[in-house]
Amino acid sequence: MIALAQQKTITGTVIDTRHEPVIGASVLEKGTSNGTITNLDGEYSLKVSPGATLVFSYIGYKTQEIRVSANTNINVTLAEDAEQLQEVVVVGYGVQKKSSLTGSVASVSSKEIVKQLSSNVASTLQGRTPGVDILQQAGVAGADVNIIIRGAASFGATEPLYVIDGAFSNSGLSSLNPNDIESIEVLKDGAAAAIYGSRAANGVVLITTKRGKSGKPVIEIDGSYAFQTPTNIPDFLNATQWREFANNVADNSGKAHAPENDNPTYPDTNTDWAKEWIQYAPMWNLNASISGGGENSTFSTSLGYLDQTGMTIYSDYKRYNFRVNSSYKKGIFSLSENIAITHRDKTPTTAFNISLPTLPIYDSEGRFFSGGGDYYINPEDGKAQNKIAPLHYTDRYNKVTDIIGAITAQLDLWDGLKYKFSFSGNYSNSHNYTHTPEYYTKWNEDGTPDQDYGSPKNSISESRGEEFTYTIDNLLTYSKTFAGHSIDALVGTSWMREYYRSMSLATINDLGGTEITGFSSVDGKISAGDSNAALLSFFARLNYDYKDRYLLSASIRRDESSKFYKDNRVGYFPSVSAGWNAHQESWFANPVVSKLKIRASYGELGANFLSPYNFDAIAYGPIPYTLGGVRYTSGRAAYLKSRELKWETAKTTDIGLELGFLNNDLTVQVDYFVKKNVDLLAQIDLNLSSGQIFEINSSREKPYVNSASVKNTGWEFLVNYRKQLTKDFSIDATLNLSTLKNEVLSLGDNVQPITSGAMSSSFSDSPSITKPGEAIGSFYGYKINGFDADGNFIFADTDNSGSVDANDKVILGNPIPDFSYGLNLTMSYKDFDLTMFFQGVQGNEIFNQKKYTYYFDYSNNCVTDVLNAWTKNNQNTNIPIMKTQNTDGGNSLPSEFYIEDGSYFRCKNLQLGYNFPKSILNKISFNKLRVYAGVQNLFTITNYSGYDPEVSSNALFSRGIDSASYPNARTFTFGFNASF
Repeated sequence: MIALAQQKTITGTVIDTRHEPVIGASVLEKGTSNGTITNLDGEYSLKVSPGATLVFSYIGYKTQEIRVSANTNINVTLAEDAEQLQEVVVVGYGVQKKSSLTGSVASVSSKEIVKQLSSNVASTLQGRTPGVDILQQAGVAGADVNIIIRGAASFGATEPLYVIDGAFSNSGLSSLNPNDIESIEVLKDGAAAAIYGSRAANGVVLITTKRGKSGKPVIEIDGSYAFQTPTNIPDFLNATQWREFANNVADNSGKAHAPENDNPTYPDTNTDWAKEWIQYAPMWNLNASISGGGENSTFSTSLGYLDQTGMTIYSDYKRYNFRVNSSYKKGIFSLSENIAITHRDKTPTTAFNISLPTLPIYDSEGRFFSGGGDYYINPEDGKAQNKIAPLHYTDRYNKVTDIIGAITAQLDLWDGLKYKFSFSGNYSNSHNYTHTPEYYTKWNEDGTPDQDYGSPKNSISESRGEEFTYTIDNLLTYSKTFAGHSIDALVGTSWMREYYRSMSLATINDLGGTEITGFSSVDGKISAGDSNAALLSFFARLNYDYKDRYLLSASIRRDESSKFYKDNRVGYFPSVSAGWNAHQESWFANPVVSKLKIRASYGELGANFLSPYNFDAIAYGPIPYTLGGVRYTSGRAAYLKSRELKWETAKTTDIGLELGFLNNDLTVQVDYFVKKNVDLLAQIDLNLSSGQIFEINSSREKPYVNSASVKNTGWEFLVNYRKQLTKDFSIDATLNLSTLKNEVLSLGDNVQPITSGAMSSSFSDSPSITKPGEAIGSFYGYKINGFDADGNFIFADTDNSGSVDANDKVILGNPIPDFSYGLNLTMSYKDFDLTMFFQGVQGNEIFNQKKYTYYFDYSNNCVTDVLNAWTKNNQNTNIPIMKTQNTDGGNSLPSEFYIEDGSYFRCKNLQLGYNFPKSILNKISFNKLRVYAGVQNLFTITNYSGYDPEVSSNALFSRGIDSASYPNARTFTFGFNASF
């Protein structure tokens, strides 16, 4: 009775370092069974003895012990445990303890994703994990983002496999709402991805969306407002500078001056076309969700809306998201489903088309103006055009609707034995439309339109595409632990079908309407396609560990694809991996090193980057021709028969080391990998010596062959430090760095080097080459040995033949960095949190193709750098003499003049947030309210002279060739996160 009388009640709140309540945290009086758990607000109340010690714990957080003093209110902030938080990760067809992983898997949590201020899920991965490359299309509204894992090693597709809640996605990650994401796992090596076989040759990205939890419903609302500004716009010539420059070019070219440059038609005009292209670009983002559940069921529903105005006029992007999932369990039976619907509506962005500063935008009547006698350089070169007018008159849009979902049923058959059935599907519908009505931008003196300026005919082009993929999976899993041994086995089958249908048509002079009402072969074109393919798979996997010390995993997958001829349809893709958690050994005791894990893996993955019918000759048509004065139609081969085609195979070896220090406050992970792709599937040119002679008119008609081999090797480093330094201050810092060496080992017998890219639509000299001993898409051109007496480049005669020709072109560099890196830093102090993200690359080259446009193509305005071009009085320069002969050759040939250092260091993301304290939240009945402000692309340190060093070319053989005419965006964001 005396002891009970001396007991006192301790109350308080348990929160995490982000000031969010920790629901269900254990509060225990040490050495007793007396305890409780926190409620939905993180609050607790417990009667304890005098001098007791309270133990606060929760999965994923470090345990704290606090001795009870005179104070009866004890508030606790639990720090996250870096190891425990990632204890369980999603892998192919299941989950696995991180400590038991023997493959290379990177994980990104929802808390990291929402701090990135990006409307595209793929962008949030940039700099987050080593070995993952993100290719973005500058600041284009609604632009797709491409992911490359451990470098491109195939001549076909380079994108990884995307799996969203068990369903294979045809649309990548562009349709996803970042607020819906719970976690992202990236399977990087062959062992981790091999269970997906031929679909995983480029790695796998697994997306898990948020699901409901048992308890009362929780409503979350997130909103933000942002505005975008260009990070960099070149300086262009003004009207006075242009006239002087144009006359100098005419003089250098031996041509007469354009009369308007000596006697201006519009002397007061000085149009800044770059400024006219830019518009105020706000962006609104609103998301709402409700989730909850009971003892046997959960649910979650979310809505999202994004409205982004493009930085250039007449461009915008809207995205609408709806997602729902639920789960139900009764006895041995459980059922879950998820479905997401996304609609994207985009008015496409157009490039900066910088017309002459001497040309006004509007005439005195307020109509769009063009020409008026303003020539580019001289009368022979034609008259300048108003580049904005076509956008004003043209109606265009791209609309895409995606539906993706899965339904899964599971039976718990026996102790550890489970059967799972899953049906998943992805449907995508796209609609692209462009309508240009009859319009004019110049009128004659009698008031009639000038037919040479504008669009004298109504034109419409339209295309539609449908893609549907469904997969049926049957899985049998068995898990058992006995006497320190743990076994996790899986066998399964998968049946996948995909269908694709497309149609496109275009017509002109269609009665002036906005819909196609008539069609003829004279003024229109039509094309259509319909295809389908199937994949039947059997697979098995066995994971074993002994006391979490010795780890072993093996898998095998058999794929049978309809894309190959019947004799070559089957491919087998095995993997094996092993690991050793040395720190689990009884003899391992080190006060500094708390974790030591060594792992190694080998895996083979297949690829079938083919259209469905390559093993048979396909004809298309009709193709008209005349014979003996009579007109006939016929077909022609679309593909050459390729019945010998077989699977492309990616063979990956990975060795990893994981270290933990100071009770895992500091962790280090190192990986070395070798990835070799053999029997690459590619459409290539054959040497005539091969004996195969045929006319090649398009890439569609080039034959597919298994020929080339490519090797990627690299190192990946990941260092994380996470610590609750004081009661009020915590820090989480992650540094990652990766290297990559890409080498083409062989293109095969009788195969020509692959050239790619062009200086312009009328000047096709290729600046890129792919050949043995070099990286894919290496830059290829002429070395420069200074200037001749007339200011022209002296191109080096590298083969000493006595003359300079295409045989003197040499490798000038490649777009692959020596290393890429990212630094993520999150700090919290009391109710404030600060997130900083820095990212960059070092040692890559960029082929700045825009120099051709802005130095040598005089149908556009030029940058002010041309004022420093070579003249008799200015020979201390690296810019050659300006003359019209440069437009399709001469000084504009691909050379080291275009090669620039692409290294950069960028502050990618900076965000400051404030979490309202509980005293205020209680008054407004909120569980959480956080406001924040942030900026993307705050600054960039680089020597690159183009729009942005983060070159966005996604074409494999043209990567690093900067032909962009669009700046990146600096985005300022203000937002809130609330729940109640």
